[in-house]
Amino acid sequence: MSVSLTGLVNGIDTQKLVDTISQTYQRPINLLQSEAASYGTTLTAWGNLKGALSSLQGSLTDLGAIPVANNRSASVGDSSVLTASAGKDAPQGTYNVTVNALAKSQILSTAGSYSSADNVQIGTGTLVIQAGGGTPTTLTIDNTNNTLNGIASAINNAKAGISAAVIYDGTGYRLTLTGNDTGVKNAFKITVSGATGSLMDLNYDGVTNNMTQNRAAADASLTVNGLNISSSSNTLSSTVPGVNLTLLKEGGAATTVTVGQDSSAVLKSVDTFVKGFNDAIKTLNDLTKYDAITREAGPLLGDPAVTSIRTQLLNLITAQAQGVAADSPYDSLAAVGLDLQEDGTIALDSAKLSNALKSDFATVAGLFAQVGNPTNANVKYLSASNNTAAGTYAVEITTAAAQASVAGAAAIQAGGIALAENLTINYQGKSVNVALAAGSTIDMVVTSINGALQAQGITGLSALNDNGRLRLNTGNYGSAETFSVVSDQAAVDGTQTGIGTVLQSSTGVDVAGTVNGQTATGSGQTLTVTGSGPARDLKLQIVGVATGPLGTVSVSEGLFKNMNAILNDALDGDTGTITAATDSLNATLDDIDQRIKVLQESADSQTVLLQQQFQAMQATLAQLNQTSNYITAFFSSYNSAASGKK
Repeated sequence: MSVSLTGLVNGIDTQKLVDTISQTYQRPINLLQSEAASYGTTLTAWGNLKGALSSLQGSLTDLGAIPVANNRSASVGDSSVLTASAGKDAPQGTYNVTVNALAKSQILSTAGSYSSADNVQIGTGTLVIQAGGGTPTTLTIDNTNNTLNGIASAINNAKAGISAAVIYDGTGYRLTLTGNDTGVKNAFKITVSGATGSLMDLNYDGVTNNMTQNRAAADASLTVNGLNISSSSNTLSSTVPGVNLTLLKEGGAATTVTVGQDSSAVLKSVDTFVKGFNDAIKTLNDLTKYDAITREAGPLLGDPAVTSIRTQLLNLITAQAQGVAADSPYDSLAAVGLDLQEDGTIALDSAKLSNALKSDFATVAGLFAQVGNPTNANVKYLSASNNTAAGTYAVEITTAAAQASVAGAAAIQAGGIALAENLTINYQGKSVNVALAAGSTIDMVVTSINGALQAQGITGLSALNDNGRLRLNTGNYGSAETFSVVSDQAAVDGTQTGIGTVLQSSTGVDVAGTVNGQTATGSGQTLTVTGSGPARDLKLQIVGVATGPLGTVSVSEGLFKNMNAILNDALDGDTGTITAATDSLNATLDDIDQRIKVLQESADSQTVLLQQQFQAMQATLAQLNQTSNYITAFFSSYNSAASGKK
C-alpha cells in the first residue's frame, strides 16, 4: 500500500494561505482605520473653521475703536502762515486767521565783547535767574567757571529756563541768553550779587539792566474770524475747540483753516471687517456645501452647531440696530451700505457709508460699536461694558459736581492791597507761601499766586480774577479735591485779599443721581451706574450745575460687541463650540486608536499561531513522507526478494 502526501507538503503555497487568512483578521482593523480617516477629515474641517472665525474676530478689532476714531480733518489755505490739526468732533467750519505777530522768547547779550571765551576771567559772585513764574535758580561763579564758556555751561547745566551760548561777533566774544519759552509771562531776570571783576555786567533785573536786550519777550497776536487773540505760545490749542494751530508767519499774514469730516479711518475699519467676514462665510460655505452632481458633501454639512454659527452671523448683518433712535434713517447696516448677498457675503457701498457718516456720525458709529448718545448737552457719554444693555435711559441728577473753591471777602480796590500780605496755601501735602507786596493789584496777586504754585509743581489749583475778587479753584471736581488757605492780614473789605486770618478750607463735591432709576456712584463729574439693571456700568460725565431730569442716553450695542459674543462662544478654549466638537472627535479617535491597537495585537498573535501550526503540519507531513518512502522502499525490496526465490 502506497500513501503519498507530498502534494500537501510541496503542492500548497502555505505562506500565501497564511497571508490570506491574516487579511481576514485585518478586515475589522481596516474598517476602523477608514472610520478614523473620516473623523480626521472632520477634525481638520473644524480646525479650518476655527482659523476662519479667529481671523474674523481679528478683523473686528478696529470696529470697537470707531467711537473714538478721529473723524475730523483740518486743511489750511496757506501752509506757510500756520499748520492745523483737528481732533475728534471738533466743530466743522471755516476760520479766517490773520497772524499779526508771533510769540517770541527774550534774548539778552553782554553789552561788551571779550577777547577770549576761555582765557578771560569775567569775575566771581552769585547769579540768581528768575524765568517767568518759576522757582529762582542760584548759581555760584568762582575761579573754576568764571570764563564766558564756564558761565554758559553753568547756566545750561542748571536748567533754569534759559539757554546760554557764546558767539563771536567779528571783533570779540559775547554771552547770549535766550528764554526757553515764548511770551511776556516767560521773560527772565538775572540778579548779580557779591560781584568781583566784571561779573556785574550780567545783571538784568528790570532796575539795573547792564546786558543788552536784543529781543523782548512777546505774545503772539492774531485774529480769528475778526476776534483779537493773544497767546504766550505760537501753538494754540483752545482758540478753536478741538483744533491745534501752530503759527509760522507774522506781519499780517492771513489764511483760512477749514475743519471738515474725515471718514477715512472708519471706512478702513469697516472694509477690513467686510473682508474678514466674507472670508469666514466662504469657509463656512465650503465646509457645509453639497454638490448635487458629484454627490460630494462638505465635512461639516448638517452639523447643527456649524449651522447655528452661520445663522447667528448672518442675522447680525440683517438685524435692526438696538439702541438707535426709532426715527433714524440709519437703523441697520443695510441702511449705511452693507448689503447681504445670496451666498451670505457682504457687498460694501463705501460712498453710501461715507455719506451716512457725514450726516450722523454718532448714530452710524453705534451700528458698529457700543455708543451712547445723550440728548442733553450737559451729559457726555464716556463708556459702557458688556453688562450694559442696549436701550434708552433717563438721567436724573440730584447733586451737581463742584470744585473746591475759596474766594476773598470782596473785590480788591483798584489801587491794590494796602499792606504787604502773606498767604499760606496747603494742597496735596504741599505748603506754599506767597508774599504779596503792598500795592499789588488783583491781576498781580493772581500772577504771584499762580507762579508760586507752579514753582512747587502744583497744577491742580490756581487763582483767578473773579470780577476783581480773588478766587482759588481746583481744576478737578469732587470730594478728592481739597485745600486750605490763610492770610496774615485781616479780611478788610477791598484793602487786602479778603482771605483773612481764619483758616479757610474747601472740599469739592461729587455728582449724585440715578440713571434708568438705577443706583449710580459719583466721582467728580463722573457718574457710574452701579445698581443692577440694564444700564449697569454705564459711565457718564455730568457738566454744569443743573440738577433734575437731564434728558436721556441711548446706548447701542453695535456689531463689535454682538459678533464678538458669538465668536467667543465658538472659540472659547474651555467651553467653546469648536472646543467641544474637537475634544469629542479627539476622544473618539483615541478610542479607535486603542481598539485598532488591541485588534492588531490579536491579529498579529493569530497570524503567528497560524504560522506555527503550518510549520508543525509541514514537519508532520515531512515525517509521514519519510515513513512513506521507507515503507515503499521496504515493500519494493521485499517483493524483489520474493520474486527471486521462485
